[in-house]
Amino acid sequence: MFEIRQSRTRRIEEHDPLHETPASNLVLPLGSSAEPRAFSPLLSRRARILAIALVAGLGIGAMEEAARLSGTPELERLARFAGFGIDQVVLEGHRMSFDGEIFDAMDLGNVRTFAALDSAAVKARIERLPWIDTAELSRVYPGRLEVRVTERTPYALWSRADRRYLIDKTGRVLAAVSGEALPDLPRFAGEGAASEAASLMETVSRYPAIASRLAEAERVSERRWTLRLANGSTLVLPADNEVGVLEMLSRDSELLALVNAGGNSLDFRGPGRVAVRHEENGGANGPGAAPGAGS
Repeated sequence: MFEIRQSRTRRIEEHDPLHETPASNLVLPLGSSAEPRAFSPLLSRRARILAIALVAGLGIGAMEEAARLSGTPELERLARFAGFGIDQVVLEGHRMSFDGEIFDAMDLGNVRTFAALDSAAVKARIERLPWIDTAELSRVYPGRLEVRVTERTPYALWSRADRRYLIDKTGRVLAAVSGEALPDLPRFAGEGAASEAASLMETVSRYPAIASRLAEAERVSERRWTLRLANGSTLVLPADNEVGVLEMLSRDSELLALVNAGGNSLDFRGPGRVAVRHEENGGANGPGAAPGAGS
């Protein structure tokens, strides 16, 4: 059902952003763990190397910033000529996201140098993709850009109108799903259900007698929940006292017996009373009934 995506590498050439230019890694020495000796020629040499690297880095940074701010093709060509073009892009960590979506978010057609790369904006665009949780960009000198992403974990199925969606714990929609073989995940329905799903599950999980039978939770008018159980029973909860109702159920053996018998609808919205109705069809044909209810 889900297509697995492996890490990808894209190489970029001078006139075409999708061609390879070999790159070697540059590692600048930043010091040594050995104890320095006074007036050591080795220390003096390292100090010179460090100073040269620092000056070069400042110069490179100034040139790249000038090119980024000006946006002129001449400065971009100069940056590429100086060895600061993006010659290779490596993607890692994605399984559910498409390579093309991530590459498009990076705008590789227009961004060919590190001078033109706005890493904060690229990061933000990548993290707006449905499956992406975090994205980290790093540069490997001279011309390789590495992008490491982490993806979100499916948490539940959310039904909205005639469609079903995978959502994560925050309620973010990851993908539409279809077909008979759906993931074995908690199911929710109704407007506003996605963003409140994790909070409800945290509450219901404290009451195993209900949690073990929960087939679908429907959000009604974005205010309250109706819980549909696998045995056909339905719990109509009030808008502001879900915990109180579940506590009462866990302690009242008579009410719990009605729930366990199956096919009963218990409405807790009335103050100080419970309306009980037996449904001959076990609620299987009721509006928004969970698949398999009444079985």
